[in-house]
Amino acid sequence: MAIQNILVPYDFSECATDALRVAAKIARLTGACIDIVHVYDQMTDFHTSNQKVRDGIEAKLEQVPSFPFLQGVELKKFLLRQMSITDMFRNERLARMDLVVMGSHGARGLRGVVGSNTQKIVRIAPMPVLVIKHHVDDFEVKDLVFASNFTAADVEKFEAFLPVVELFQPKVHLVKINTPKNFERSEDTYKAIDAFLQRHELRKFTTTIYNDLSIEEGILNFSRGIDADMIAMATHGRTGFFHVVNGSLTEDIVNHTTFPVLSVKL
Repeated sequence: MAIQNILVPYDFSECATDALRVAAKIARLTGACIDIVHVYDQMTDFHTSNQKVRDGIEAKLEQVPSFPFLQGVELKKFLLRQMSITDMFRNERLARMDLVVMGSHGARGLRGVVGSNTQKIVRIAPMPVLVIKHHVDDFEVKDLVFASNFTAADVEKFEAFLPVVELFQPKVHLVKINTPKNFERSEDTYKAIDAFLQRHELRKFTTTIYNDLSIEEGILNFSRGIDADMIAMATHGRTGFFHVVNGSLTEDIVNHTTFPVLSVKL
């Protein structure tokens, strides 16, 4: 389950560079190769002006390896033409990536390749997606929040996070958010958490049932309270923490926090 290949969608923006910096740190620790992908979805590809745009993009991509933080890291550069970012995983190599690291612009909205597409990638990516919110010089994960309902599917999907857990060996804070609308007895929650711990032997962990008015507020308030370095959660498609249809939960967790968010599709 080692991280051998990391995908970074890259649009030359500052936040995409922040994600690339984090990917470089992970690549150094694991020996992984980074695939830097720029998606160029202009459909009238034959037009002369589009040729100039493509040439400009290719010239910029050629400059990326000169970033000091990428020195010594194995890189592959892709310019994917005439496709949207959601088509990216049709590429056989990209579909086999072990991790996607993406930048996000935060609550003011997401732009470009790392724009509104962040939610789309979180939803469709067949591998874990790490969303980075700000500049980090030396990425570390000492306290990781795993927010979950601890269903059988959630417990199983935690295995997708194990390469990151084993890499950084953080204290894992297992948290179930209780809300007035989604209330569960403590006894039932702790039984579910016990089943999780029987499957996953964690070296350092805490268990918490956290009460709040909404799931997203609970996750964020708990994470702030312990000064977390990362939030991890399984995405439930059209339901659960990342509700892509109305976007509200995605925006609350991904947009409205500075925490890196690691997610995997159920």
